[in-house]
Amino acid sequence: MLIANAMRYVGAVLGLSLTGSGALIAGFEVGGLVVAASPLAAAIIVRAIGGDGLRGVGLGLTGTRGWYWLGFVLFPVAMSTAVGLGFLAGAVEFRPDVSTASLAASALAGLLPGVSLALGEEFGWRGYFTPLLEANRVRPLVNHAIVGATTVLWHVPFIAATPTYTDQPVWLFAPLFALGVMATSVTLGETRLRTKSVWPAVFASSINNAFGSALLSDGVFARMDTLWFAPRPEAIVTVAVFGAIAIGVCLVPRPPKPPPTPDALPPFLFMP
Repeated sequence: MLIANAMRYVGAVLGLSLTGSGALIAGFEVGGLVVAASPLAAAIIVRAIGGDGLRGVGLGLTGTRGWYWLGFVLFPVAMSTAVGLGFLAGAVEFRPDVSTASLAASALAGLLPGVSLALGEEFGWRGYFTPLLEANRVRPLVNHAIVGATTVLWHVPFIAATPTYTDQPVWLFAPLFALGVMATSVTLGETRLRTKSVWPAVFASSINNAFGSALLSDGVFARMDTLWFAPRPEAIVTVAVFGAIAIGVCLVPRPPKPPPTPDALPPFLFMP
Protein backbone atom coordinates (compact mmCIF):
# COMPACT_ATOMS: atom_id res chain seq x y z
CA MET A 1 0.00 0.00 0.00
CA LEU A 2 2.78 2.45 0.88
CA ILE A 3 4.59 1.84 -2.41
CA ALA A 4 1.32 2.22 -4.29
CA ASN A 5 0.68 5.52 -2.50
CA ALA A 6 4.11 6.82 -3.53
CA MET A 7 3.29 6.01 -7.15
CA ARG A 8 -0.14 7.60 -6.78
CA TYR A 9 1.46 10.73 -5.38
CA VAL A 10 3.85 11.09 -8.33
CA GLY A 11 1.00 10.62 -10.77
CA ALA A 12 -1.28 13.08 -8.96
CA VAL A 13 1.28 15.86 -8.55
CA LEU A 14 2.48 15.65 -12.16
CA GLY A 15 -1.10 15.46 -13.43
CA LEU A 16 -2.07 18.58 -11.48
CA SER A 17 1.02 20.39 -12.73
CA LEU A 18 0.10 19.56 -16.32
CA THR A 19 -3.47 20.70 -15.71
CA GLY A 20 -2.46 24.01 -14.13
CA SER A 21 0.16 24.71 -16.77
CA GLY A 22 -2.32 23.93 -19.51
CA ALA A 23 -4.70 26.45 -17.98
CA LEU A 24 -1.91 29.04 -17.99
CA ILE A 25 -1.22 28.42 -21.66
CA ALA A 26 -4.94 28.82 -22.35
CA GLY A 27 -4.85 32.22 -20.64
CA PHE A 28 -6.31 31.32 -17.25
CA GLU A 29 -4.09 32.82 -14.53
CA VAL A 30 -5.62 30.51 -11.92
CA GLY A 31 -3.51 27.78 -13.47
CA GLY A 32 -0.49 29.17 -11.64
CA LEU A 33 -2.24 28.66 -8.31
CA VAL A 34 -3.12 25.10 -9.30
CA VAL A 35 0.56 24.38 -9.99
CA ALA A 36 1.70 26.04 -6.75
CA ALA A 37 -0.80 24.11 -4.63
CA SER A 38 -0.44 20.81 -6.44
CA PRO A 39 2.14 19.16 -4.09
CA LEU A 40 -0.20 19.75 -1.13
CA ALA A 41 -3.33 18.92 -3.12
CA ALA A 42 -1.81 15.66 -4.34
CA ALA A 43 -0.86 14.74 -0.77
CA ILE A 44 -4.42 15.39 0.43
CA ILE A 45 -5.85 13.30 -2.42
CA VAL A 46 -3.52 10.35 -1.85
CA ARG A 47 -3.87 10.49 1.92
CA ALA A 48 -7.65 10.34 1.47
CA ILE A 49 -7.80 7.49 -1.04
CA GLY A 50 -4.73 5.62 0.18
CA GLY A 51 -5.67 5.39 3.84
CA ASP A 52 -2.66 7.27 5.19
CA GLY A 53 -4.71 9.81 7.10
CA LEU A 54 -2.52 12.44 8.75
CA ARG A 55 0.29 10.04 9.59
CA GLY A 56 3.77 11.50 9.29
CA VAL A 57 2.94 15.13 8.53
CA GLY A 58 5.73 16.31 10.85
CA LEU A 59 3.99 19.20 12.60
CA GLY A 60 6.09 19.03 15.75
CA LEU A 61 9.14 21.23 16.36
CA THR A 62 11.33 18.22 17.02
CA GLY A 63 15.02 17.64 16.46
CA THR A 64 18.03 19.85 17.14
CA ARG A 65 17.91 23.59 16.53
CA GLY A 66 20.77 23.55 14.04
CA TRP A 67 18.56 22.07 11.32
CA TYR A 68 16.04 24.88 11.80
CA TRP A 69 18.80 27.48 11.53
CA LEU A 70 19.89 25.77 8.32
CA GLY A 71 16.37 26.27 6.98
CA PHE A 72 16.57 29.98 7.78
CA VAL A 73 19.98 30.62 6.20
CA LEU A 74 20.14 28.14 3.30
CA PHE A 75 18.79 30.29 0.49
CA PRO A 76 20.02 33.71 1.70
CA VAL A 77 23.56 32.30 2.02
CA ALA A 78 23.50 30.68 -1.42
CA MET A 79 21.96 33.69 -3.16
CA SER A 80 24.12 36.26 -1.37
CA THR A 81 27.27 34.26 -2.11
CA ALA A 82 26.46 34.11 -5.83
CA VAL A 83 25.56 37.80 -6.08
CA GLY A 84 28.52 38.84 -3.89
CA LEU A 85 31.03 36.90 -5.97
CA GLY A 86 29.49 38.35 -9.12
CA PHE A 87 29.86 41.85 -7.66
CA LEU A 88 33.53 41.21 -6.82
CA ALA A 89 34.09 39.82 -10.32
CA GLY A 90 32.52 42.88 -11.90
CA ALA A 91 29.76 40.81 -13.46
CA VAL A 92 26.99 42.13 -11.19
CA GLU A 93 26.06 45.73 -10.59
CA PHE A 94 23.19 47.08 -8.49
CA ARG A 95 21.18 50.08 -9.59
CA PRO A 96 22.12 53.28 -7.72
CA ASP A 97 18.75 53.55 -5.94
CA VAL A 98 18.90 50.00 -4.53
CA SER A 99 19.85 49.70 -0.86
CA THR A 100 19.86 47.04 1.83
CA ALA A 101 16.80 48.71 3.34
CA SER A 102 14.87 48.63 0.06
CA LEU A 103 15.71 44.96 -0.49
CA ALA A 104 14.66 44.12 3.08
CA ALA A 105 11.37 45.97 2.63
CA SER A 106 10.72 44.13 -0.62
CA ALA A 107 11.49 40.78 1.03
CA LEU A 108 9.15 41.54 3.93
CA ALA A 109 6.40 42.49 1.49
CA GLY A 110 6.84 39.13 -0.23
CA LEU A 111 6.94 37.10 2.98
CA LEU A 112 3.21 36.37 3.28
CA PRO A 113 2.76 35.12 -0.31
CA GLY A 114 6.10 33.34 0.06
CA VAL A 115 4.85 31.46 3.11
CA SER A 116 1.63 30.54 1.29
CA LEU A 117 3.57 29.09 -1.64
CA ALA A 118 5.95 27.27 0.70
CA LEU A 119 3.09 25.61 2.57
CA GLY A 120 1.61 24.42 -0.73
CA GLU A 121 4.91 22.88 -1.78
CA GLU A 122 6.57 21.62 1.40
CA PHE A 123 3.52 19.96 2.95
CA GLY A 124 3.58 17.86 -0.19
CA TRP A 125 7.28 17.23 -0.82
CA ARG A 126 8.59 17.08 2.74
CA GLY A 127 5.31 16.74 4.62
CA TYR A 128 4.20 13.65 2.74
CA PHE A 129 6.43 12.34 -0.06
CA THR A 130 9.77 12.22 1.78
CA PRO A 131 8.44 10.46 4.92
CA LEU A 132 6.36 8.14 2.72
CA LEU A 133 9.50 6.98 0.94
CA GLU A 134 11.24 6.66 4.31
CA ALA A 135 8.38 4.44 5.49
CA ASN A 136 9.13 2.26 2.47
CA ARG A 137 12.72 2.02 3.80
CA VAL A 138 14.18 3.89 0.86
CA ARG A 139 17.77 4.94 1.52
CA PRO A 140 18.06 8.67 2.31
CA LEU A 141 20.01 9.69 -0.81
CA VAL A 142 17.73 7.61 -3.03
CA ASN A 143 14.79 9.19 -1.24
CA HIS A 144 16.08 12.69 -1.99
CA ALA A 145 16.87 11.76 -5.58
CA ILE A 146 13.31 10.52 -6.16
CA VAL A 147 11.81 13.64 -4.57
CA GLY A 148 14.22 15.88 -6.48
CA ALA A 149 13.58 14.19 -9.83
CA THR A 150 9.82 14.43 -9.27
CA THR A 151 10.22 18.12 -8.39
CA VAL A 152 12.17 18.74 -11.60
CA LEU A 153 9.48 17.00 -13.68
CA TRP A 154 6.81 18.94 -11.79
CA HIS A 155 8.45 22.20 -12.89
CA VAL A 156 8.68 21.26 -16.58
CA PRO A 157 5.08 22.05 -17.63
CA PHE A 158 5.12 25.36 -15.74
CA ILE A 159 8.45 26.38 -17.29
CA ALA A 160 7.08 25.47 -20.73
CA ALA A 161 4.03 27.64 -20.03
CA THR A 162 6.21 30.58 -18.91
CA PRO A 163 8.37 31.80 -21.83
CA THR A 164 10.12 34.39 -19.63
CA TYR A 165 11.18 31.85 -16.99
CA THR A 166 14.81 31.84 -18.20
CA ASP A 167 16.94 33.53 -20.81
CA GLN A 168 19.32 30.57 -21.08
CA PRO A 169 19.14 28.02 -23.94
CA VAL A 170 17.32 24.85 -22.97
CA TRP A 171 20.39 22.60 -23.41
CA LEU A 172 22.24 24.69 -20.78
CA PHE A 173 19.33 25.58 -18.51
CA ALA A 174 17.96 22.06 -18.09
CA PRO A 175 21.00 20.32 -16.54
CA LEU A 176 21.87 23.28 -14.31
CA PHE A 177 18.31 23.60 -13.08
CA ALA A 178 18.11 19.85 -12.41
CA LEU A 179 21.38 19.92 -10.45
CA GLY A 180 20.24 22.91 -8.37
CA VAL A 181 16.89 21.32 -7.55
CA MET A 182 18.49 17.98 -6.70
CA ALA A 183 21.01 19.63 -4.37
CA THR A 184 18.32 21.57 -2.49
CA SER A 185 16.21 18.41 -2.36
CA VAL A 186 19.04 16.66 -0.53
CA THR A 187 19.43 19.47 2.00
CA LEU A 188 15.72 20.00 2.65
CA GLY A 189 15.09 16.26 2.67
CA GLU A 190 17.80 15.77 5.27
CA THR A 191 16.24 18.42 7.50
CA ARG A 192 13.02 16.41 7.32
CA LEU A 193 14.62 13.05 8.05
CA ARG A 194 16.89 14.37 10.81
CA THR A 195 14.22 16.35 12.70
CA LYS A 196 11.07 14.42 11.76
CA SER A 197 9.57 17.89 11.24
CA VAL A 198 8.38 19.63 8.09
CA TRP A 199 9.06 23.12 9.49
CA PRO A 200 12.75 23.58 8.57
CA ALA A 201 11.83 22.99 4.92
CA VAL A 202 8.82 25.31 5.20
CA PHE A 203 11.01 28.04 6.71
CA ALA A 204 13.61 27.57 3.97
CA SER A 205 11.12 27.69 1.11
CA SER A 206 9.30 30.69 2.61
CA ILE A 207 12.53 32.68 2.87
CA ASN A 208 13.56 31.55 -0.60
CA ASN A 209 10.30 32.83 -2.07
CA ALA A 210 10.49 36.18 -0.25
CA PHE A 211 14.23 36.81 -0.58
CA GLY A 212 14.37 35.54 -4.14
CA SER A 213 11.45 37.67 -5.28
CA ALA A 214 13.14 40.75 -3.78
CA LEU A 215 16.44 40.10 -5.56
CA LEU A 216 14.84 39.10 -8.86
CA SER A 217 12.35 41.96 -9.08
CA ASP A 218 12.79 44.52 -11.86
CA GLY A 219 15.00 47.47 -11.07
CA VAL A 220 17.43 45.74 -8.70
CA PHE A 221 20.37 45.05 -10.99
CA ALA A 222 21.88 47.34 -13.60
CA ARG A 223 23.94 44.41 -14.86
CA MET A 224 23.79 40.68 -14.12
CA ASP A 225 25.62 37.69 -15.58
CA THR A 226 22.64 35.34 -15.24
CA LEU A 227 24.55 32.23 -16.29
CA TRP A 228 27.08 32.46 -13.47
CA PHE A 229 25.81 34.67 -10.66
CA ALA A 230 22.01 34.96 -10.72
CA PRO A 231 20.31 34.16 -7.38
CA ARG A 232 18.44 31.30 -9.04
CA PRO A 233 18.84 27.52 -8.80
CA GLU A 234 20.20 27.26 -12.37
CA ALA A 235 23.11 29.75 -12.10
CA ILE A 236 26.49 28.00 -12.02
CA VAL A 237 27.81 29.57 -8.79
CA THR A 238 24.46 29.12 -7.02
CA VAL A 239 24.36 25.46 -8.05
CA ALA A 240 27.90 25.01 -6.73
CA VAL A 241 26.99 26.57 -3.37
CA PHE A 242 23.85 24.40 -3.07
CA GLY A 243 25.94 21.35 -3.93
CA ALA A 244 28.58 22.18 -1.32
CA ILE A 245 25.91 22.67 1.35
CA ALA A 246 24.25 19.37 0.41
CA ILE A 247 27.57 17.52 0.69
CA GLY A 248 28.26 19.13 4.07
CA VAL A 249 24.81 18.16 5.33
CA CYS A 250 25.30 14.55 4.25
CA LEU A 251 28.60 14.40 6.15
CA VAL A 252 26.89 15.18 9.47
CA PRO A 253 26.83 11.85 11.36
CA ARG A 254 23.48 10.18 11.78
CA PRO A 255 22.35 9.00 15.21
CA PRO A 256 22.42 5.23 15.75
CA LYS A 257 19.43 3.38 14.33
CA PRO A 258 17.10 1.65 16.80
CA PRO A 259 17.10 -2.15 16.60
CA PRO A 260 14.62 -3.55 14.04
CA THR A 261 11.26 -4.76 15.25
CA PRO A 262 9.63 -8.00 14.13
CA ASP A 263 6.93 -6.13 12.23
CA ALA A 264 9.37 -3.88 10.32
CA LEU A 265 8.55 -3.19 6.69
CA PRO A 266 10.35 -5.29 4.05
CA PRO A 267 13.43 -3.66 2.45
CA PHE A 268 12.85 -1.55 -0.67
CA LEU A 269 15.25 0.21 -3.05
CA PHE A 270 18.81 -0.65 -2.02
CA MET A 271 18.24 -1.13 1.69
CA PRO A 272 20.46 -3.90 3.11
